[in-house]
Amino acid sequence: MKTIDIAVQSNEFSSQVRDVSLPVELGRQATGEELLTVHELGDKTVRIPVAPIGLLWIPRHALRLEEDDEGGLRVVNIHDQSVIHVGEENAVLRPRESISTSGPVKLKLPQELMLVIKPHQPGATDFSPASDTTLRTIDGDRSTFAMGHDAARLGQLCSDTSEQDAGEVAVSLVRQALTVVQKAAGSNEFFEAAVRATATMIELDCAYVILRSQNRWVVRSTFRADTNTAINFDNNSHAEPLPVGSSRLLENVLYSKKTVIFEPDGSFEAVRASMMILDRAVAAPMLDDTGDVIGVVYGDRKIHPTHANEPIGELEGTLLEVMASAVASGLARQREESLRAAMTQFFSPAVTESLRKDENLLAGRDAEVTVLFCDIRGFSAVSERIGPARTIEWINDVLTELSQCVIQHDGVLVDYIGDELMAMWGAPADQPDHAIRACRAAADMLLRIDPLRQRWNELTPEGFGLGIGINTGIAQVGNTGSKVKFKYGPLGNTVNIASRIQGMTKAFGVTAIIASSTQTALEKGLSTANHSVFHTRRLADARPVGIKSVITLYEFHPNAAPVWTQMCERYEKALHHYNESDLTGAAKELASLVYDHPDDAPSVLLLGRVVEALTQHKSVVDPVMVFHQK
Repeated sequence: MKTIDIAVQSNEFSSQVRDVSLPVELGRQATGEELLTVHELGDKTVRIPVAPIGLLWIPRHALRLEEDDEGGLRVVNIHDQSVIHVGEENAVLRPRESISTSGPVKLKLPQELMLVIKPHQPGATDFSPASDTTLRTIDGDRSTFAMGHDAARLGQLCSDTSEQDAGEVAVSLVRQALTVVQKAAGSNEFFEAAVRATATMIELDCAYVILRSQNRWVVRSTFRADTNTAINFDNNSHAEPLPVGSSRLLENVLYSKKTVIFEPDGSFEAVRASMMILDRAVAAPMLDDTGDVIGVVYGDRKIHPTHANEPIGELEGTLLEVMASAVASGLARQREESLRAAMTQFFSPAVTESLRKDENLLAGRDAEVTVLFCDIRGFSAVSERIGPARTIEWINDVLTELSQCVIQHDGVLVDYIGDELMAMWGAPADQPDHAIRACRAAADMLLRIDPLRQRWNELTPEGFGLGIGINTGIAQVGNTGSKVKFKYGPLGNTVNIASRIQGMTKAFGVTAIIASSTQTALEKGLSTANHSVFHTRRLADARPVGIKSVITLYEFHPNAAPVWTQMCERYEKALHHYNESDLTGAAKELASLVYDHPDDAPSVLLLGRVVEALTQHKSVVDPVMVFHQK
């Protein structure tokens, strides 16, 4: 198996790469790499980016495909953390593991990216059986049209030709328009293909793509037929003046939102006699999805003694409309791709898809949400010891792992505040089980901390931990950033309480605490659906600093052993005695509990409160813990 064929399919795109020599590395696109294109790595290995750069949870270096000792295909998971599912059975290929196969293999990566790897079959046009005679492929290389070679012109279609010839010309014209659609939207090549094809098809002397930006017209690309040259003007180029005499025509297009043709008054002889050169011109609008004009495709045909004196007809104007629609569609595709790439910084693919269908979900409103704060414990000590460069590398790795937990459970990454992460569930898309999703994400975070400690053990031998606080309630959700920097998230007391709860994990000596509102939502959700059971214990009633209300706090544990559950039952029994001012009963229960579990910080803390109350001879105790610091 020297060469292979690779089929790639996701919710966003599908494509194939054929006749690829082994070994080959697959992964997410890097800056400067072209998607689904073979790149030489220099060690007889080639690399193919199979996922766009915006799909952040697909590793940049995910898979290595190589020939095994028996001539078959070996698939190696080269990432340290991500798992890959193999075949229809979804068998798990764990980090650094490999499998071998002699035939086709199906691989499923994160974010619903599917790869099908097969031995290369010379002559096959797709992954369907090559012998299927009911299928045929339309011949024709569209790339030649983009360069103007053998390009058809509308005049050929209107000339006295046979029906077969006219059909071939029509097909050629359509293919020239398709070359524009195929280019990378918004690139110089995209605009160059548009103006070149426009001028060639309609036999114009000059063609322009003119965009509407901040209530003014800006020339983006031009093509001159006499020199066969195209020029692009982007942000790094000087501004190009509009075509002479185009202002009135452009304003007419802006007002009417229709294609406008300009035909000068007077005869050709009068123009010649006055030694003036007037241009015939045509402009077709580029419309966005709301029907607003975002630009025009513009062309002119000079009136000159040496040129054919042909007016611009409606058929030519219609063909220009097709080209303008192709350019507008490309720009819309570019905007959507940019928006998706930006959204993946905050939202999971599922939430992004909901936003794509209904942009109003981002509008400010009240919503019941669950908010999570996760702080990295030991950050200051680690950063002081390893220095700024390695601190940035370490914190990026840890926050990336924690962020994946949020995204994988369809949460919103609201913000990073130093060494703290803030996330939310329940908005912008409706999530009735938002509390369960948040707790699942928290459970995943807690399970990832040990692998992270092992990975960074050489630099952080003293270790580091997490502190997680979760609260559920009504919040004001929307763009909590500004017009300069977008930040979708929640505001209000629900957020403040979640932040305070995260801080109180230090006082109780535990890793994760949830509010009673989250506990109630968990109990309700777990009783009505087949969800994994979470383990919690009631810690105390507390009044956080700056918060008027009393919050009942619960320790959250993702995967508790029976001994922990038994300890919690004894603790909650002692807490009940204390809250009822039965100090003797609380002291008796806690004495044996602390003896059996001396490392349980909440038990030690509660015993201290009991001893303090006994020392002060209190007959009635206030069960509420009042916090004066964050």
